[in-house]
Amino acid sequence: MEKELTHFFNTSLTTGLGKLKTDRKAKWGTMTAKQMLMHLIQSSKMMHFGNNTLLIKEKYIEKAIAFLYSDKEIKKGLVVPNDIGFNFDENINEDIEKLKGELRKSTNNMLAFLNENTDFKAIHPFFGELNTKQWILFQRKHYMHHLSQFGLL
Repeated sequence: MEKELTHFFNTSLTTGLGKLKTDRKAKWGTMTAKQMLMHLIQSSKMMHFGNNTLLIKEKYIEKAIAFLYSDKEIKKGLVVPNDIGFNFDENINEDIEKLKGELRKSTNNMLAFLNENTDFKAIHPFFGELNTKQWILFQRKHYMHHLSQFGLL
């Protein structure tokens, strides 16, 4: 796996999480800090959910995948259906430090899996079938989006 692809997860993610506190408010959207962490934990595992549902029309998949390779950011305020965006109660009882640790662990597991399974492919509801590199590109954009949401980048 290319080091530049995973560099963000080893540097910016770690630095950003170090600044995150329970009472940190989002610059946009309705998520709390804990909900954002839970959302990213679930996102890091989503390629294993066996999803076969495409929410994007087939004719837009090529353009969507090209977006992953671009410098463009994910739109602020994008509304994602709850069953895809996040599945958890509004009041998350876990300590924020525990959630940060879970996110680091699930992210490391995701990267290790993709590094060991370079021929892996799975369906993403908004991008279609993604290979290992495309999953990393998606997750990097997604993590950056939410870290920016909380002013951590």
